[in-house]
Amino acid sequence: MNDKTKLELQNEVELKYALFKNSIVHISEVSSGLNLNNYRCPKCNSFLIAKKGDIRIHHFAHYNYENCQGAQETALHKLAKEILLQEKMVAIPDINNPEQRVFIEFDEIKQEVRVFNLIVDVLGYWNNNELAIEIKVTHEVDLRKIAVVREKEIDMIEIDLSSYVNANLSRDELTTVVIETAPRVWINTPIIQVIEEENKMSNNVKAMGFISAYGYSRKNNSNFEMSNIYVMQPIEKKASQNFTVTACAGYDLIKFEIDDNRDLHDKLERFDFPCDVALTFDIRLKGNKTIPIVTDVNLI
Repeated sequence: MNDKTKLELQNEVELKYALFKNSIVHISEVSSGLNLNNYRCPKCNSFLIAKKGDIRIHHFAHYNYENCQGAQETALHKLAKEILLQEKMVAIPDINNPEQRVFIEFDEIKQEVRVFNLIVDVLGYWNNNELAIEIKVTHEVDLRKIAVVREKEIDMIEIDLSSYVNANLSRDELTTVVIETAPRVWINTPIIQVIEEENKMSNNVKAMGFISAYGYSRKNNSNFEMSNIYVMQPIEKKASQNFTVTACAGYDLIKFEIDDNRDLHDKLERFDFPCDVALTFDIRLKGNKTIPIVTDVNLI
């Protein structure tokens, strides 16, 4: 072994995670020793020995002292994806206020999914929506992927775990970090469903009518209120991973929620529908996601 290799191994972050039966385990979850060759390196797949003495911090080491660099980073990346698959939820930055978080609970979640010509770390599905999640440990999302994500209108966030490489976190501790507390940013944000005109966002639409009502839901065993405006929007030829449009034409009827504002409702009652209007939107939290709310409507 040459001096350069020795120096690299000395500087290598002590490995806190290992592969055990295709899952990542923390050093605190295992007993000391080679353990029948059950533990392998998440990067090079060679045998690991669990070192849990009284002097050094507990860690895994390559049994044959292999020259393997970056095993801790690889393990952290793999474990983060495992956590997302297991928990099926994540906190995302609020679109209007990145300092605030909104929780999403997924109906289904997959890892290493091909979307168009990209492989994304994790793809979650909920309420007919999709969210791609990238895990940053050593490398951030590259410019090529960002360009494709924005061109194809893929909703994506990046969770930054680069500052946790040296942290000796158990699986439970890392779960909190991945799901909620680690820094995260939008690579591409959801687009509010309003008309696009000459590639510029436009809120000028054909309004067909509105409704304001309240009642009691036997299904949910609770009272409810509803205020919606209905507008016409051209049907878009927009594909996703599991949805391909072969042909389309005409208009679709889109529903937006209206602000609970008596003055706005009175104004709408005086309109002669259908009519051309300009909508003013605000983004608000509802349940576990942010949605567009119409705060004002003016004739044009």
